Amino acid sequence: MDKLCNKVVNAVEKYKMIDYGDNIIIALSGGADSVCLLLALLELKDKYNSTISAIHINHMLRAEESDSDEEFCVSLCTRLGISLVVERHDVALYAKLNKLSVEVAARDIRYEAFKKNSIGMKLATAHTSSDNAETIIHNLTRGTGLKGLLGIPPVRDNIIRPLIFASREEIEGYLELKNQDYVTDSTNLSDDYTRNKIRHKVVPSLQEINQSFTNTVSTNI
Repeated sequence: MDKLCNKVVNAVEKYKMIDYGDNIIIALSGGADSVCLLLALLELKDKYNSTISAIHINHMLRAEESDSDEEFCVSLCTRLGISLVVERHDVALYAKLNKLSVEVAARDIRYEAFKKNSIGMKLATAHTSSDNAETIIHNLTRGTGLKGLLGIPPVRDNIIRPLIFASREEIEGYLELKNQDYVTDSTNLSDDYTRNKIRHKVVPSLQEINQSFTNTVSTNI
């Protein structure tokens, strides 16, 4: 078993994420993290006697790019023999009608779709140690109590996060080893969003001080 799958097993067993025989539906965006999660849980499905499926939400925010991401997920799941649910939502319109930011609207729609489609199942999301560190920093900048410093919970209700001990670098290395491509959301490359500024500027500075910063944050939750 490779290093990344070992980290997944460690997270699963530490937080009792998966019971033997669970049906697991994976939130699949097509990005590196979610594609890695899909492949890793497929590798481990016999260990837990689990059934794996996926769900993709097309937010319709990036025109042809959003449709291309959807097509990638459909093609990947077809090749892997995985059942895939696809939902399309006009997030921009929803945000306007409900006077929400696009980020908040997308999250609300996404998790409502996840909830509806994961009844009686475990929903696996691809949050990583890098995401967890970014969330804690984001919470600090907004002013938070002790709860905010705990970051992303590894388990919440039926939601599990098996990649919570894995860094973004480890995930990209795993996909390279598997010769597996993925899509890149162009909005993740922009510093227009607060989280992207944290990802591109703050976290690298902290890692210059402590190279294990993101891993240290998640292993202490």
